[in-house]
Amino acid sequence: MGVSCARVVPADSATIDAELAALAAWRDKPAGTVRISTHNHAITTVLWPRLLPLLHAYPDIQVEFAVDYAMTDIVAEPFDAGVRSGNQLDKDMIAMRISPDLRMAVAASPAYLEGRQLPLSPADLTGHRCINLRLPTYGGLYAWEFEKGGRH
Repeated sequence: MGVSCARVVPADSATIDAELAALAAWRDKPAGTVRISTHNHAITTVLWPRLLPLLHAYPDIQVEFAVDYAMTDIVAEPFDAGVRSGNQLDKDMIAMRISPDLRMAVAASPAYLEGRQLPLSPADLTGHRCINLRLPTYGGLYAWEFEKGGRH
């Protein structure tokens, strides 16, 4: 570690005014690190498209994503924000929508469906080999949500 010293010299009022003006410029120039707890899908579909123009406009802002599928306590960790899909929200958190509703779809390859009964309703999926998501703090497998015509 280096050691440095400085000599304090009295400054005239013009120098002080110039230094205060330089400091005031920082007030209007956002800088620092923003830490966000989120998941991969939110990063690629919602956050990056909105953050890239901001980061180009304010190069002194740094963004850190923590990819996390748990319901992380963003205050305890500490994060500046947590981004989740749907209604996954801790009881004492305040949510704000940052994207329109995302439509999800069930998909299967033609090779998988070959020789199998085509599912026509959500209940038919119980007879298929579905890939699911286990969220660490959800308490088991994530329950798929289906809706048609406003009916769940």
